[in-house]
Amino acid sequence: MEKGGQIVKKRFIFITLIIISLCIFTSCIKQQNKIEVYSFSGEDESISINNGLIIVTDDLEKFIGGDLSFKGEEPSDIKDYFEKFFFYKSGDKHTILSNVITVEGTVTGHSISSELGSTSSENLFYGNNLDLIKESLNFSLNGELMSGEKFEYNLVLDMQKVY
Repeated sequence: MEKGGQIVKKRFIFITLIIISLCIFTSCIKQQNKIEVYSFSGEDESISINNGLIIVTDDLEKFIGGDLSFKGEEPSDIKDYFEKFFFYKSGDKHTILSNVITVEGTVTGHSISSELGSTSSENLFYGNNLDLIKESLNFSLNGELMSGEKFEYNLVLDMQKVY
């Protein structure tokens, strides 16, 4: 397990360095004033998320969901599942990224992807209010197995400024 953790850590550092380099390069070309890079992760007794990134420049906001791993038995033979990253603003839930995966017309299910996807936009974080996101970034995963059994995981994520 320790060797796998080292590989994940090295991969995260490598990805972070590439992204920071690209941001700096882009900054030099476009003369941007603002570049902020945040990492996020979290874990509980069932799941963990690592290598998540948020990059904010003057004209682009990018969210990279990172990697999902299970600490115990991972749900298998899944009929459908829904992943969502969100934060709270004035008591309302605001979705940053969501994915829905479903199996139709088959008797065998599938497994959950460890890669959580990404999205970008000029105004992804609603006016660059990253303080709200830092305080309330969450991840939820819920779904149903082919047997009809339901599952649900919820995780509060910790966000740190990298650059």
